[in-house]
Amino acid sequence: MKIFQELFNQTSIMAPKRDARPFITEKDSSCPFCLANKECLESILDESWEGDELLVRIVPNRYPITSKEKAKGAHDVVIDTQHHTLHPKDFTFSHWEVLLMCIQKRWHELMQNPKIQFIQVFKNYGILAGASISHSHWQILALEEVPYSMQMKYGAYEQEGLCYLCSDLHYKEGFIVYADSAFEIWVPPIPRFPYEVWIIPRKHYQHYGELSSEEVKQLGKLIKYLLQIYHQINPHYDFNICMMSGDVKGNYNYHFYVQLVMRMGHIAGFEIATGCHILSVEPSAYAKEMKKILKGMYK
Repeated sequence: MKIFQELFNQTSIMAPKRDARPFITEKDSSCPFCLANKECLESILDESWEGDELLVRIVPNRYPITSKEKAKGAHDVVIDTQHHTLHPKDFTFSHWEVLLMCIQKRWHELMQNPKIQFIQVFKNYGILAGASISHSHWQILALEEVPYSMQMKYGAYEQEGLCYLCSDLHYKEGFIVYADSAFEIWVPPIPRFPYEVWIIPRKHYQHYGELSSEEVKQLGKLIKYLLQIYHQINPHYDFNICMMSGDVKGNYNYHFYVQLVMRMGHIAGFEIATGCHILSVEPSAYAKEMKKILKGMYK
């Protein structure tokens, strides 16, 4: 297996039980993430805000990628609203702050396990983005081994001898949509998806667990703004959010960032065969478009 990975740079996790997971639409009353449903899972962690309204629940994934034999670790679901059809772009700023602080709290809990080497936080919203349940949620996947593909990514980043996202190189090659004292919203020069953007901390953090509470609060605002921008560009968009972190042990020098992508179509044969993605929108053009919309929001 090691030789195959080194030759073809492929990584997979065998999780046959995932095929049993349900597909829940907006009109389905049997959603396991709704509190009114008796099937609702027991929480690992709850967070409430403004009276008795529950904003965030973290529950164990019923159909985990992890197992006791392979891909050992933990697989959680973060239910970020009790309202079945509420879109994340409509969350309040306070809701976003509670949500992201809750995810970071769980991150810190998972890091207490000395066996955990890697944590991936991600959000799939909509069918095109891979969501099987329409009720808004995130997932946290903690593994006892760093996936080989991520090891290659970390290794390549480390070989450069300098941090690309700390240096001026990313300014010269990519496109800045917004910048403040804590973060930049940046369009990479070679995105894989239309309207792909990165939220990059100005400080060099290895992973999400290192952000301060004020930075987490600001991050929530920026994600909300970007989702509202996506809505203006395409009201029926699906999307993914990925927190791109280094390994939790700090064995690799990596710069944490948050990646947002709008899903406007399926990955097809050419992308599967070559790993080369086809874009229908120039990154410089959509960076300019998003910058203009964001500027109007701040007026």
